Amino acid sequence: MADRKPSRPKPRKPDAPLGAGTLNAAELDAEAEKVYALHKKGNSAVAIGRALGLSKDVVDRRIARARKNRGGDLADDLRTDREDSLTDMIREAHKNLEQAETVAERNACIRTLADLQMKLAKLLGLEVPSKVVLEMEQVFTEQREGVWAGEL
Repeated sequence: MADRKPSRPKPRKPDAPLGAGTLNAAELDAEAEKVYALHKKGNSAVAIGRALGLSKDVVDRRIARARKNRGGDLADDLRTDREDSLTDMIREAHKNLEQAETVAERNACIRTLADLQMKLAKLLGLEVPSKVVLEMEQVFTEQREGVWAGEL
């Protein structure tokens, strides 16, 4: 039996990018829209990559391509994406606050909520009270609803 050398892949043209020719422009655009739709639903680039069999870098490039194809909506899309993300984090922080068992956990949740609310207000262009004021409002609200309400 003759030993065969492993076949070598065809060399690509020197000026062609890696992976060139695997998808045409229309297919890339369609895949980019599919990836972008998953991204807008709140999926991470890693999760999208796992679902579609793509690397994180490829997912990031597809998202960038979809945004580029959308043109003028870019700033609004980015702002909406960020707002949705912050809103989801605020919702999750409220759930964590309800489940907090110790004072330290509650304080950490309150600080997190204050930070997230500050970021959201800044994104929306609202006048933002200081972080201390937000934390104190949260503490007073909880005391009024929780501990003090039970004493009445």
